[in-house]
Amino acid sequence: LNQQRNADNIKQVISADLMGRYPDLNVAESMQRLPGVTIGRNSSGEGATVQLRGTPGNFTNINVNGEQIMGSSEDGARNAQLDVIPSNVLASMEVIKTLTPDLDGDAIAGQINMKSPTATSLKTKFTLDAGLGYNDLRSKSNGIGNVSIGKRFFATDKNPNGVLGLMANASYYRTTNGYDEVRSQVWEKKNFGRDSIWFPTDVRYLYVENQRTRRGLSATADLNFSPVTSLVVNFMFSDHDNELTRYRKRTRMETSRTTQNAEGVYVTPGGRSYNELRTATEDNQNVNINAQFETRIKRVKLDMGAFFTTSKYETIAGTYNFWTATRVPLQITDIHTDNLLATGTDWKNNASLFTYNTVERDNWNTRGKNAVAKINASYDYKIGKNSASFKMGGKVKRMHNERWRPETAMIAGYNTALGAVGRLTNFQGDPEVSGDLLNGATNFGLGVDKDKTIDFFNQFLRDTSLRTFKVDTPGTRGMIDGYYYDAIETVSSGYIMNRIQFNRWMLIAGLRVEHTDVDYRGNIIVQDPTLGVWQSTTPTRSKTSYTKFLPNLQAKYDIDKSTLIRGAVTFGYSRPNFVDLVPGRVISLLSEIISDGNPELSPAFSSNFDLMAEKYLSNLGILSAGIFYKKIDKFQYASQVRLTGNEFPGAAGYLNWRYNQVLNGDAANVFGVELNAQANLTFLPGFLKGFSVLANYTYAHSSADAQFRKDLRLPGQATHTANASLSYAIKGLTVQGNLNFNGSYIETLGANAEQDIFTDARTQIDANASYRINKRFTVYCEAQNLTNAPKRMYFGQENQMYQKQYYSFWGRAGIKFRL
Repeated sequence: LNQQRNADNIKQVISADLMGRYPDLNVAESMQRLPGVTIGRNSSGEGATVQLRGTPGNFTNINVNGEQIMGSSEDGARNAQLDVIPSNVLASMEVIKTLTPDLDGDAIAGQINMKSPTATSLKTKFTLDAGLGYNDLRSKSNGIGNVSIGKRFFATDKNPNGVLGLMANASYYRTTNGYDEVRSQVWEKKNFGRDSIWFPTDVRYLYVENQRTRRGLSATADLNFSPVTSLVVNFMFSDHDNELTRYRKRTRMETSRTTQNAEGVYVTPGGRSYNELRTATEDNQNVNINAQFETRIKRVKLDMGAFFTTSKYETIAGTYNFWTATRVPLQITDIHTDNLLATGTDWKNNASLFTYNTVERDNWNTRGKNAVAKINASYDYKIGKNSASFKMGGKVKRMHNERWRPETAMIAGYNTALGAVGRLTNFQGDPEVSGDLLNGATNFGLGVDKDKTIDFFNQFLRDTSLRTFKVDTPGTRGMIDGYYYDAIETVSSGYIMNRIQFNRWMLIAGLRVEHTDVDYRGNIIVQDPTLGVWQSTTPTRSKTSYTKFLPNLQAKYDIDKSTLIRGAVTFGYSRPNFVDLVPGRVISLLSEIISDGNPELSPAFSSNFDLMAEKYLSNLGILSAGIFYKKIDKFQYASQVRLTGNEFPGAAGYLNWRYNQVLNGDAANVFGVELNAQANLTFLPGFLKGFSVLANYTYAHSSADAQFRKDLRLPGQATHTANASLSYAIKGLTVQGNLNFNGSYIETLGANAEQDIFTDARTQIDANASYRINKRFTVYCEAQNLTNAPKRMYFGQENQMYQKQYYSFWGRAGIKFRL
């Protein structure tokens, strides 16, 4: 709270001690406790991505020790996935909501800055944490271990706290979990004799198991040459591995031949069903190295630094697909239930219906790098009796992001001439993969034998003369070539700013200028206009540059020692995600999705207005209330429509497939209110004084214009987000309950409001308790998602389910040692 109180701008700070009060293991999970933060979740229900103040994820920069780390996700997002970074290798995290001129200006929503710990004591400080846990959905265990050690050395008269400080933290976490899912992501409009309705033509059931391992390491060395000269070097390494196994069932109605009978049941004689296996080995890594030098020459303070980060994501994956080669009758009774189910054929259990169909080896790699060099100088002076500081600086950063598929990627089809050899009866696995799928709503049925299915295809790879499969050369070439991009952005920036303290007033005025040079490479895929298959690949390159001028004015007024008001008028911009800019095309055969890049995308530009009042309480608490407004021009949004055949040459070969592309909107207005309260209730009588509360609430409203649609909600904007924690401490025992609420928001804009895709509101309840045995040992237990809150998405209206995932609850118990 002291850092937050003394800051010149609007920010929230969460310390390592505060992070330790929650059952949160990664950075995204910890960030969700702060006002204005919305998180997205990975395939295990853990927090993974962060959005601020109702804006898209790429409007927020993710930093380590003040510099941006690169995203490495498959979708080319700029914002790094935060499930890879364990929170217990950090000293603190900041959410910076109003940027000062000395901070990068390419973050409309703000910055999240993770800080490495440094040694603070001449005595050795050592902590150890070990725990074991349980994941309910897959009835599997999890384990955690953390260790940290730090000490300062060589105390002198000039440096009584030691000339050298060394600090190291390590973290390990392993878990076997997963999710159950039902999805219906293909809705087609049809008139069944009355009015036209949206009909779910494709329903899929998924049973997924993940074995995740997360490792983290941070190390810091700081050298104080004198009271005014220092060098700090940081290193941080994070690694997140996952071994995934996915079983998927799919039924596909042929909408053109589907009718509604007298009982209201939707019936088709020409349906298909699929039984699939997918395996994947995923490795997500991030490395950061940072060096910072500071000195003072009389009244001039100089600091300079260099930073390098590299991120990678490697996936080796295969999807093995069996299908009903002949059409089968299917029927759906209720299309407005979350538990959509097609009946009419025993596709869940009858292996004789299915034959080996296709194999898609969708291996892929991404790399992200950011190299930074910077220098700053500040000069302290007086205006009368008022202290002031003039600061200026410059920075160059080079960001490089690339994505490609190796030549091992492949699409192959089973040789149907071999007949019964490829029947699922020869590859059937567990007769019942899950008897209580989707929180007990249904069962999964027969699974595919993992080893037999993969070995059968690998035999073909070792000896293609077997002719059990035929490589789809055009499909493979299109999959590999269309996936590639290589993007380089070089940003040169400079700023000036002046800070003046007038008794109770603090004023900052400044200007930042950023010039960006862009160089993108991709592939243009030429397709047969009739068949819609790959014909040729043409490498393409796009270069552009732009300059942004970012004025900045901020003020702080101290009403008294514990009460203040902050205000800011700032300007910022945000670049599109890398993949959205590249002139390429990605064709996903099994998902029936085509995604195009858009090299004409422009950066979004925003005018920002903020006002915040803060009251700091004597018992280490705070009350705050603020409002914010953003006027955003040329915002980016994800568009998804159904292909009609006119979108690009060859589109006629993909009729009714989903077509994704990111576009620029015209303008958006975002208005919001943030309320925050944190207090230890020590003023209450008796045992009640042991209670503490933390609560925050954010309201956001937006109005955006995009293409032919007006007055939209900005994609990613949740109207309501809230957190609440109630804890009780007495004689070493602490018990705490936590609630997190994220309101619904638009994920993807469709051609009209009926086709918008929403992420539904979600409430998660967690609990944790600890008991301090003595000054050395503490035992603890933690549990998350106690009410089995699912992640749910819907198409157009709430009764049209698009996707629903269940994770159940998970938890752990352990012991901590401190020296």
